[in-house]
Amino acid sequence: MARNTRRTFLFGLLLIVLGGALLLDRLHVMEIAFSTIFWPLMMLLGLFSVVGGFSKNTRGKIFWGTVLFLYSLYFFMQSADFVELRGHIFPPATFLIFGMAFLMMFINNFRDWFFLIPAAFLGFTGLFLILADYGYVYRSEVWEAVSIYWPVVLILFGIGIIFRRRSRPPSGQVTV
Repeated sequence: MARNTRRTFLFGLLLIVLGGALLLDRLHVMEIAFSTIFWPLMMLLGLFSVVGGFSKNTRGKIFWGTVLFLYSLYFFMQSADFVELRGHIFPPATFLIFGMAFLMMFINNFRDWFFLIPAAFLGFTGLFLILADYGYVYRSEVWEAVSIYWPVVLILFGIGIIFRRRSRPPSGQVTV
């Protein structure tokens, strides 16, 4: 119970700091852009979720924490003009973000190699779409390749399911 109380306190403190900073901005006491506060806070929240997921071996926290961290990083970079991110780069970035989230779940447990399948598919699709956006390959070629070869993902998932079932010992049997 003490853990929930601590989390509630930290969340309340976070809201107070965020609200106070935004109030000072509205009263023209300090010049603070919302995006310079919000996106870094969301990155921290995602990072804490990923770290908590690794420490407790919780796939959901790792996956969604990675997604939150990377989307927040994307929007922070876009709002701060660190790099030029055009609006149409968002769909390829989404492919990359979800591919990275699956990769992080694989890194958590190397025996869960089947997470490499969606990680590779999503990551390479996003990478090639970004390369197409910058003129290194043609977008039509990328989508044509995806439309032709997407069933390979189903085949690899099927192989992963079969080998995953065989690599586990039968229930009730103890391995030494």
